[in-house]
Amino acid sequence: MALLILGSILFILSHLIAAFGYRERIEAIGGHHAYMGVVTVASTISLFMIVLGYQQTAYQQLWFPLPASHQLTNYLMPVAAILLVAGNVPSNIGRYIKHPMLTGIALWSFLHLLANGDLSSTIIFITFGGYAIYRRLSLQPKAAEIQPIYRDIVAIVGGLVVYGLFYYFHEALSGVGLS
Repeated sequence: MALLILGSILFILSHLIAAFGYRERIEAIGGHHAYMGVVTVASTISLFMIVLGYQQTAYQQLWFPLPASHQLTNYLMPVAAILLVAGNVPSNIGRYIKHPMLTGIALWSFLHLLANGDLSSTIIFITFGGYAIYRRLSLQPKAAEIQPIYRDIVAIVGGLVVYGLFYYFHEALSGVGLS
């Protein structure tokens, strides 16, 4: 459990470097790439810690999810995946939804929090969802130009492909089967 919690703390801290005023210091020393490198390395280490901590932690039930929460998760996860992709592909989706990637992560976390009632999952999904909500509320929306409709189609198709891959490999990635 300690590794899971430490990984969660490291993840939050690595993403809040700018909030603590260290981004400018790192960029003054090594430039933008140095800052991105620090965040990437710390994030990668934190994700490994979270995964290992999750695998090593004994299952502790906190509540019993409603059966409908699994169905709701199955129905809405494609939307979360589309938003995740739309945050990385310039599209009109980003014009109408403030920070689509963070919104997708928050939706992913919320749906998984509903569908899982164990302590380890709760720590993970509150970490990611809480950060995504905090960051989404603290960032100002960027003015976006109107994009050709094919970019929306790319975001939607790409999101559905990402969803399909995560659905198919869910057990291999998380140790939890979906069937």
